[in-house]
Amino acid sequence: MRTVSVLGCGWLGKPFAATLVNEGYIVYGSTTQEAKLPELTALGIKPFLITFNPHACGNDIDTFFKADVLVISIPPRTRSGQPEVYLAQLENAVQKAKAGSIRHILYISSTAVYPDLNRIVTEDDVDNESYLAKAETIVRSFASATVIRFGGLVGPDRHPGRFLAGKKDLSGKNTPVNIIHQRDCIVIMKNIIEQQVWGEVFNACADEHPTREVFYTQASVALNLEPPQFTGSDSNPYKIVSSEKVKLRLGYTFVYADPIAMLN
Repeated sequence: MRTVSVLGCGWLGKPFAATLVNEGYIVYGSTTQEAKLPELTALGIKPFLITFNPHACGNDIDTFFKADVLVISIPPRTRSGQPEVYLAQLENAVQKAKAGSIRHILYISSTAVYPDLNRIVTEDDVDNESYLAKAETIVRSFASATVIRFGGLVGPDRHPGRFLAGKKDLSGKNTPVNIIHQRDCIVIMKNIIEQQVWGEVFNACADEHPTREVFYTQASVALNLEPPQFTGSDSNPYKIVSSEKVKLRLGYTFVYADPIAMLN
């Protein structure tokens, strides 16, 4: 299982693909921007220019879907107001995988699939009416697919200190955060492929869940930025995402178990 196609070499997909190259894998990587093709080549990734409108368009698409594993790392456009477009793109990607020689799919989903239940949530607490759940259902129509639901993504070029710095009258001061560092994402994804853990659904968030006020205040201070200001009262609904399953199944220990510690 040494050939991996990464659909979506963006903030997460590109460093993940580069990590696999360094581990000796043959890696195909897609981008929607022609200007990024040389960048992928420089990392040892065989680049493909692929877009979905919603059907796949690009050169040599059939070769891209001739791999052992397809990693789908296309972030859902939750703010676009057009979830049906994303679902159609995903459907076409899975159809291409079925028509090609893909043996397994690893799909990057989000903990936004869970409603705010004011308690700890596990992989069974999904809101089946959400379009993220529908996206996962499309992927899991493939014979051998694993879904990984990541929490809020932070890491290089995405420091949380910039997210809320200087903002006023924010709600949710006591709401727990569900955060994961890019490094943990990459190692977990690699472990799933190496351990051949297919047909599963996993959450992945840092073990600790500080409040929004504590976390984003310290994150802003770490960059010498103005801290955000939260309102005095707070009764916002929340969820605390449990990652116990992925830790037990993969024997995984988070590199950044404490979101506060990752700020520096």
